[in-house]
Amino acid sequence: MNQNIRVRFAPSPTGTLHIGGVRTALFNYLLARKEKGAFLLRIEDTDRERSRPEFEKEILDSLNWLGLHWDGSILKQSQRLGIYQKMVETLIQKGHAYSFEENGKKAVKFKAPNRSIQFQDLVHGLIRFEQNSFEDFVVQKSDGFPTYHFACVVDDHEMEITHVIRGDDHISNTPKQIAIYEALGWLPPQFGHLPLVFGQDKSPLSKRHGATALSAYHKEGYLPEAILNYLALLGWSSGGNQEIFSREELIEKFSLSGINKTNACFDSEKLKWVNSEHIRRLSDESYLSQIGAFFSEASFSKQKQFSPIALLYKGRIRTFSELLEHTGFFFEQQLVFDPQAVHKHLSADQTRQHLEEWKKVLEKEGDFSNPSVLETLLRQTSERLGINAGALIHPTRVAISGRSVTPGLFEVMALLGKDVVIERMQYAIMHFKQLIGPTNE
Repeated sequence: MNQNIRVRFAPSPTGTLHIGGVRTALFNYLLARKEKGAFLLRIEDTDRERSRPEFEKEILDSLNWLGLHWDGSILKQSQRLGIYQKMVETLIQKGHAYSFEENGKKAVKFKAPNRSIQFQDLVHGLIRFEQNSFEDFVVQKSDGFPTYHFACVVDDHEMEITHVIRGDDHISNTPKQIAIYEALGWLPPQFGHLPLVFGQDKSPLSKRHGATALSAYHKEGYLPEAILNYLALLGWSSGGNQEIFSREELIEKFSLSGINKTNACFDSEKLKWVNSEHIRRLSDESYLSQIGAFFSEASFSKQKQFSPIALLYKGRIRTFSELLEHTGFFFEQQLVFDPQAVHKHLSADQTRQHLEEWKKVLEKEGDFSNPSVLETLLRQTSERLGINAGALIHPTRVAISGRSVTPGLFEVMALLGKDVVIERMQYAIMHFKQLIGPTNE
């Protein structure tokens, strides 16, 4: 492309920003940045009954969080009623629109042209609408506000939009808008319609597919880069097998020719995987800074061991919120034991005796900061007791964490520290019968 690309994202503040809207914004943003063009923002707030300032704020906050920064000032339709009125009058004067009564008040309809309309879609190719494919339609409501079709055309023309990139559900709107362009003597922009996003059951995307408002993903600890990466893959391909992209790589590789014609399927588990890959790629410094900010209001994040504990889980969590699920035992005063873990690893004969012997060894050890030293001690102890190392490792893990799965036991022990490990092992030994239950005596 060699023309000066100008695209726009035009959300309506009648609700929060969702996955489908974000993807539309992203594809427009990528095209603008790739072609050194302009990415503009318009707020379509002419629905007076449903538009809310809190929704508008949430949309702007979400776009800023994602780093989808727009160029120039924001255009708001509610501040342009005089312009729409002037254009409606122009249509009436040219004989392309007429007034009629609606609820006792005057409204205006556009005269549908008595001919076919076709356009070259940037994704689907030639699309043709035959004569009489739509009837006369309202361009100005009885309250004086313009309808979507009309305001959209006027704004896109005045904003000098060159490419309208939006969802497939707008294909049927396009011939009406082209008709308005031609009636006003304006050259229409190029149109490209993106495949829709569905759930894995092929039904329209909804909350039951995990597609909540974007702000919810922010609160769950997803990275903006991961969300953009995943959404770019919903309906677009770079032509290779690469799945993890930085923002810069997306801009470099993006092209309209890579957009698919078939609908995309939203997979919340795939999104989590993409997010985990982006977390792994963070530098330790950036990771600690971001996860510290995410848990800034949590008291445990102020503890000196928070950073090394968070680093231990850097390659294990899929979202920042999962860190709390995995690491709660580090900060709990009273452990909550997983019954299955207790039954599996604490119910064997002589386990209590083995833990007692192992605790005595640990009580004499002065260096608790080196996981390798602790591992050597455990293996020496298990050999002296005539058992395999696992017969000590698994019961110890349950005794000090309450669960059967953690990162490396010896790293966990070093982070908990000697006093906590001894205290928790003592608790498990003293309450052994209560933990394993009467059926296992």
